[in-house]
Amino acid sequence: MIRNFLFIFLGILVGSSCYGKKGKEQIYEKKEEKICNTASEFGKIDRASLTVEILPQAVYPKDSPVDKWGKLKIAANENGACSLCNESGNPVQLRGVSSHGLQWAGVANLTQENIKTLSEKFKCSVFRIAVYVDEEGGYAYNLSHRNRYKNEKLDSLKNADGSWDYGHVENIVRWCGENGIYCLIDWHVHKPGNPQHWRYRSRKYPEEVEGSDLAADFFTYCARRFQHQKHVLYELCNEPNKKEDDKIIKEITWINDVKPYCEDMLKIIRSYDEDVIVICGSPEWSKNLEEIVGNEPQNENGEKYNNVMYTYHFYAATHNNEGGKNHMTRFKKMSAELPVFVTEWGTTHADGRRDFNPELSNQWLGILNGDNEGKQVISWINWSFSAEGGLSAILKWNSGNVGSQFPEILTESGKYIYEQLKKGEE
Repeated sequence: MIRNFLFIFLGILVGSSCYGKKGKEQIYEKKEEKICNTASEFGKIDRASLTVEILPQAVYPKDSPVDKWGKLKIAANENGACSLCNESGNPVQLRGVSSHGLQWAGVANLTQENIKTLSEKFKCSVFRIAVYVDEEGGYAYNLSHRNRYKNEKLDSLKNADGSWDYGHVENIVRWCGENGIYCLIDWHVHKPGNPQHWRYRSRKYPEEVEGSDLAADFFTYCARRFQHQKHVLYELCNEPNKKEDDKIIKEITWINDVKPYCEDMLKIIRSYDEDVIVICGSPEWSKNLEEIVGNEPQNENGEKYNNVMYTYHFYAATHNNEGGKNHMTRFKKMSAELPVFVTEWGTTHADGRRDFNPELSNQWLGILNGDNEGKQVISWINWSFSAEGGLSAILKWNSGNVGSQFPEILTESGKYIYEQLKKGEE
């Protein structure tokens, strides 16, 4: 007989010049594997996620980015704009690369040795784990996804039945910690583009996991598991958009779709980690920041959540000011309004397969380096550390050990990104 449990999570919200006052306790009631509160009701969350062992705090190499900067936070810069800062409140700029979908060929590059290479040779300070959800072979396609972290041999990339074992998400978190670089865990919403879609929030599986709220379950597990890891950050939804598969379903908005989803996930994450950096996706494939200003996520007391950022994505040959498109101009203005993190950008056309353009890439990097109205130094992550996706890929081919074939393995875009990453050390 299932008993009722009362879970009390302390949502302690730390105030700053950029955020609201300290919040009150949030009380969650668990009934029949559901977690409820007065603002919303989550779908089924697995008991294993609610009770997973909490990892002890990692020890970071001396003088590594995490050792120098500690647990990141949002604070006002000298221009008054809220931006990413170190523990002491001084602005910092993370620079790094993203994985491609973990379930595809790019996964061959996600090894302990290659994360070390990214840290030592590329001078990355952050690595993004792109957890595709509903794409073929992604998180939602693994019917045993509840066991994704339970495989004792965490270095395995597949379960015995050939389905993807997301134990390697934990591997990458661990490897990033070993090298003292930050790790961004990305819930990679793509198709369908609405993060509230039933495929993400209440997907129907076989009886034992029917009605599971995949997003709530995923962030419950991660937030509990990694709550003492200073190097872990979260991206709640990759690119909110109006597509389902290849069909346009309906417009989605920040107010009606993305903000309520982000508030749900923030309630979960903040119940375990009161001040971890959390990045919200913006509508229109993470291009529309204007809709967010004045409508930032709030807790149940109507106060803005602390340490929340907003993502912007661009591909230099497509998203620029040429032809009156004004992407750069709009972005420069928004940098004075919101703390922004460019969690994905490319040197090419938006399809990733043509028009490598270092000149326009240089213009964008100038903006990210502070040539914007907020004078923010804006963190960025390049797409992608793989041989997938054409010209935007960093690698010419998949390899178990990039370091032994370096730099011959780099594409033209890869060579460009390598040089830009090294400038972060100058």
